[in-house]
Amino acid sequence: MELVLAGGKGVLGLAEDGVFRLTWAPGSVLEAADAVESVLAVTKISAGRLLPLLIDISDVKVSAGARNHFLESRFVSAVALVGESNVDRVVAAWMRRGNDCPQGYFTSRDEALAWLAGRPAGEIPGQIPGQEAGSALVCAGPPASATP
Repeated sequence: MELVLAGGKGVLGLAEDGVFRLTWAPGSVLEAADAVESVLAVTKISAGRLLPLLIDISDVKVSAGARNHFLESRFVSAVALVGESNVDRVVAAWMRRGNDCPQGYFTSRDEALAWLAGRPAGEIPGQIPGQEAGSALVCAGPPASATP
């Protein structure tokens, strides 16, 4: 199953391996409303479980409002950001700043998926399955000791 998000800017899917894949269209500018929509979609599909998320941010610009919403929302167990350029790497570092969620930046989807495979899923603390998640951190789990 795939969902088109943010007026076609993004596509979200949950693969059989239990990893969400969110691909933003190159050239997109993510606004706060786009972040809200993607967090709500992940939260509803995951039904109270924290699953890993791979986000393709190749040639995507992220507004401060979108970044802040991602940082304030608890909805995944780990995040692998995939990009192609030094600009993508800077965007990924900015999105990770101030967040203790296990996160990594990769230039290969396969490497990102291999890294996520070692991250367990969990439940959103204090959440009743089927209930919308409240605000907290982008994801749960111990701080990442190293980022590739």
